[in-house]
Amino acid sequence: MSRFSLSVPLVLIMCSTAPGQLPIASSNSDANWQIRWSVSDEFSGGEPDWKKWVKTLGLPETSSWNWSNGENIEITDGKAKITLRHSPQDGRFFSSGILKSYRTFKYGYFEARIRGLDWDESGACPAFWLYSGFDDKVGEGETIYCEIDVAELQQLDWFQGHQDDSKDIDLNLHCVVKQDGKRQWRRPKNFSKQQLKKWRAPWHPGKEFHIYGCEVNRDEIIWYVDGTEVSRKPNTNWHGAKHVAVSLGLRKPFVTFQNNRNTPVDPEKTAETKSRLSEFPVSMLVDYVRVWERKD
Repeated sequence: MSRFSLSVPLVLIMCSTAPGQLPIASSNSDANWQIRWSVSDEFSGGEPDWKKWVKTLGLPETSSWNWSNGENIEITDGKAKITLRHSPQDGRFFSSGILKSYRTFKYGYFEARIRGLDWDESGACPAFWLYSGFDDKVGEGETIYCEIDVAELQQLDWFQGHQDDSKDIDLNLHCVVKQDGKRQWRRPKNFSKQQLKKWRAPWHPGKEFHIYGCEVNRDEIIWYVDGTEVSRKPNTNWHGAKHVAVSLGLRKPFVTFQNNRNTPVDPEKTAETKSRLSEFPVSMLVDYVRVWERKD
């Protein structure tokens, strides 16, 4: 296994951003990785490449905010800027943007260089993730849906009596399995050994750019931050064809999570949320997204 030390790769990472480079780390240093430009993006144009990314139809369903990519994604100084704004419409109170790939991948290496939000409070989550469609035709006990969170930043989640802060990063797995002919959601907190990982960064993810990577193969899912491995899990349910996505989602106190979905909270109705509306709009930055598949 090839591992980078903390001292050397940070210099290499910041200096080596040439398009087409190999992943900065992988479980097999001899692997023949081939970059896929049909989804990889350096964001060097004047606007998003909507031949790679879905602009309107087919975006993931959200119940608490609207996706409005035309309004909330722009290219500035060679980076994708994704904005979350207070924009009441159709019973929802915010709108945001998502870069979702047309192409899907079962396995590969997925990497993005991201700067999150300069916030210390909860409310929004910059995310880099992979997710499949729903296939209810699978057999009993098989996977209907699978999702790999390469990195969910700044969720400030509460788990087992501990309140996360802005330096805690979630590297989680989600899936839906057919049980008794029905959808059974398997969330990280209920399957913590198999699906949950919280990694605490020594830095604030909204102050500067960092590289978040994930290798997905038939046997394992391996997470990296700035070239250093931070977690690995057996790949038991995450073999489906997955889209690549980078998004800025809403979190508490602007939503509540019930019945496996977020429910919108009218920010004008509580003193806490109303006082924070002045913090919007807020944006994350994406320097690049790169995807490789093994050629051999």
